[in-house]
Amino acid sequence: MKIKTNALTGRALDWAVARAIGMDIYICGRSSDDEYGWIGNYSVWKKSCEQPVITIGLCNDIHIEFAGKSKPYSPSTNWEQCGQLIERYIDDLTHMAFRGDHWVANCRAVRVGDFSIFKTQTGDTPQIAICRAVVAAKLGDEVEIPDELVEKSQS
Repeated sequence: MKIKTNALTGRALDWAVARAIGMDIYICGRSSDDEYGWIGNYSVWKKSCEQPVITIGLCNDIHIEFAGKSKPYSPSTNWEQCGQLIERYIDDLTHMAFRGDHWVANCRAVRVGDFSIFKTQTGDTPQIAICRAVVAAKLGDEVEIPDELVEKSQS
């Protein structure tokens, strides 16, 4: 399902961030010929020993797996994971207290010589604004999200 980047929240936003930053994503229950097909536990484990991978379990929970360890993946709520996005992608983050209380994040989408084009996104929290800005810069203003990750409020 296509969702506007500025409306992404929760698991859909976390999945879009993983896709935007180029993570390998494996979804349980999908056939191996799908774009994000589940390739089997041993194969995922082997791949996760080489580099971090994202897995989506039977209950649609998102985890990052690396070196035989697994932990929830949620840069939209976890500062440790979101902080890495700030260091690598975000050019500016501002708290706006007028016309509503929200955060604004800017991420460079394109650089041509000395000229840059930025994508700007807002969010109720700084993490949401940062994640949306990264997704907008890398994937655009609309993102195709797997149906199983779309929460009812986003449909």
